[in-house]
Amino acid sequence: MKGVNAMPHHWRTIAWPLLAVAASLALFPGAVEAGDAAARRVIGFSPDGSYFAFEQYGTLDAGASASGWSEIDIIDTRTDQFVGGKPIHIVDETEESTLTLEQARAQAAAQAAPIIARHAIAMRGERTAFDRFTFPDDMIAYDDITRLEQVSQKWLAPSHGELGISTIRLDHILADSATDCSSSFDETQQGETTGKALGFRLTLQGQDGKVFKVLHEDKAVPGSRNCPTSYSLSESYEFTPGGKPAVLAVLVQRFSQGFEGRDRRFIAVTGQAH
Repeated sequence: MKGVNAMPHHWRTIAWPLLAVAASLALFPGAVEAGDAAARRVIGFSPDGSYFAFEQYGTLDAGASASGWSEIDIIDTRTDQFVGGKPIHIVDETEESTLTLEQARAQAAAQAAPIIARHAIAMRGERTAFDRFTFPDDMIAYDDITRLEQVSQKWLAPSHGELGISTIRLDHILADSATDCSSSFDETQQGETTGKALGFRLTLQGQDGKVFKVLHEDKAVPGSRNCPTSYSLSESYEFTPGGKPAVLAVLVQRFSQGFEGRDRRFIAVTGQAH
C-alpha cells in the first residue's frame, strides 16, 4: 500500500489526463445539460451528527424513458444505513414519461421534507477533501462519462479537519452478488468472478501512512448498483457535534453500463473515524 509520500508523484502522473478531460468538457458546454451522470447536492448533517443527507439527480439516458429523476439519501451515520430502509427515489421509466427534472426534484424534496425537518438536517461541518475533476455539480453527457471514469482518483487527502486523516483510499474488491455481473469485468480482472460483482473497500490512513480504520468493505453488492464497472472518490465532509465524536461522510462515484454508455451515481459512506 502506498504511503502519503507517494501522493505528489501520483498526482503528477494523472494531472495531464485530468486537465484534458476538463478541457474536453469545457469545449462542449451544452453536453453537460443532459445525460445519465448524476449531479449531487449535499443537504448536510443533523445537529448531533447522527444523520447525513444528500440528493443526486439527473435525466435518464435515451432508453425507454427520458424521465427526470431525483434520489434523496438520508443515512443514519451510526449504522451507515438508509433511514426507512431505502432512499427516496422519484422517476418515471415509462416510454410516455413527461416527468421533468424540476418536477422529479420537487417531488423528492416534498417527500424528504418531514424527515429532514424531524432530524433538523442542514448544512453543517466542512468539506475536507474534493476532487474537482469529478464535476459533482454537473450532469455529464454519456459521451464524456467514460473519459471521466478513466481518470477518476482512488484517494483523497483531506487538507484540514480534526480527525487526523492523512489519506482516504478506495480499493476495488470482489464481493458476492445475486446478479450475474460477468459481462461487467474487464480482461485484467483477477480471481473467480462467478457469482461476484465489483465492490469496494474504503480505508483511512494516518500521518504515518498506515491504515487505522476500514470505514467500509462490501460483503455483497446489491443489484441496485447495476453491476459496477468501477468506483472512485469525489469528496469528503466532517462534522463534530458538541461533546460527541466527529462524523465523516465520503461521497463515492459508482460507474456502471447504461443504455447508451456509462452511468455515474454517488454512494455516501458515513461513520466515525475512530
